[in-house]
Amino acid sequence: MKKVIAAVLAVVVLTMGTIALIRGRNTPEPVTSTYFLMDTVLTIKTTGGDAAAINDHLHELALQVDAMTSYYEAGSETTHLNASAGTGPIPVSDEYANLLRTALSVELTGGEKTFDICISPVSSLWGFTTKEFRVPSPGEIASVLPYSQPDQLVVSGTSAALKDPRARIDLGGIAKGYSLDVMEAYLRTVSPQPSQVIVDFGGNLLLYSAGRKTDWKVGIRDPRGDGIIGYVVSGDAFVATSGDYQRYFEKDGTRYCHIIDPSTGYPARLNQSATVITSLDAMHGAMGDALGKVFFCSDAAHQQELYAETSKQGVVGVVLVDAGGARSTLGPITLVSTGDQ
Repeated sequence: MKKVIAAVLAVVVLTMGTIALIRGRNTPEPVTSTYFLMDTVLTIKTTGGDAAAINDHLHELALQVDAMTSYYEAGSETTHLNASAGTGPIPVSDEYANLLRTALSVELTGGEKTFDICISPVSSLWGFTTKEFRVPSPGEIASVLPYSQPDQLVVSGTSAALKDPRARIDLGGIAKGYSLDVMEAYLRTVSPQPSQVIVDFGGNLLLYSAGRKTDWKVGIRDPRGDGIIGYVVSGDAFVATSGDYQRYFEKDGTRYCHIIDPSTGYPARLNQSATVITSLDAMHGAMGDALGKVFFCSDAAHQQELYAETSKQGVVGVVLVDAGGARSTLGPITLVSTGDQ
């Protein structure tokens, strides 16, 4: 039996205090802002309230999460933790410790599939951290896999440690979802409230209307073509999609994507995409982002088991496209095909 333990953690909204008020002109027309962050595109579309100011602040919140979690920036907490690997615990901020605990809480008993922020040494073998892509030998993978597992990371209070000096963490698989958590927590404090906000952060979505809108149409991208294969209807939600179509390379006719199966050390090949829809509750953006990778690495039988557990903890529904292109859903949602419209 698989088990997912989702920690309900307080989202820390940086700057402007606990409650940030936006007061200014009410903009009836939507304002769209586009940025480049975390190696992807961040698009924010706000209608109502002081939309331009809201967009600016949401971008600032995403910048702060990136500064904290970045694998590459010298001043980030991730960089400091990686540099201290094998030397014992180091102090970390409350917010960072909570995020690490959330990442570790995606725990599946039985040792099958899990979410692993410690997979970075294996990802580096494949060239996904340097973009110098290669297919490593089975021996190379076997030698690195033991210190690329979640048990390498120990979090206690506001301290964290990596056991092996060669261990590294990478929060790229959860940071965008967590950014949406921080944004959603901030939006609840805004006055006057916007009528709706759509945030698209590299395929991770925040759909926000303060509960007024129940008929969002969430398009599901075609993993092997342009456009969408269909859509599902949802209320306000976080939406996270993991797929093999954005970061990948091909070698001898085989596609190798950046999502590594922690149980094998090889890029997952069971699915083309997995879209996880979660309710707007604390840390559900981060959890949905992480769980997208777990569903993506799992076969159909294990996906059913995983949904049975996570449906009790905020997962509203899942849309899957398997390796052969077959489409399926989990939960009380319906995929409306583009051909049915």
